[in-house]
Amino acid sequence: MLRPTVKAAEFEKYGFKRCKGIYKDCFYLCVARGSKMLFVSDVCFDVFEWDDVDPRIHKNANHNKDKRDWMDIIYDLIKANLLESEFKSFAGLKE
Repeated sequence: MLRPTVKAAEFEKYGFKRCKGIYKDCFYLCVARGSKMLFVSDVCFDVFEWDDVDPRIHKNANHNKDKRDWMDIIYDLIKANLLESEFKSFAGLKE
């Protein structure tokens, strides 16, 4: 599992949009390649199938039209130190 290392609002700098409704403290990014939605709050990060009727997403949501797929974007977020594994010490890995 991945978790954010910064407040969710920091993801806005990377193209994430604020969720609507009761989820307004969370952010999402719709990825066209693979039809995925990346979701982040202050404490969790998750990937969902992109569904136009999701209550967290704005009507006519913008989606990322670059050539990367959702896994490429996650890799970039890890490299930017925005995400980390919650299993850092798993299998004897050193911190």
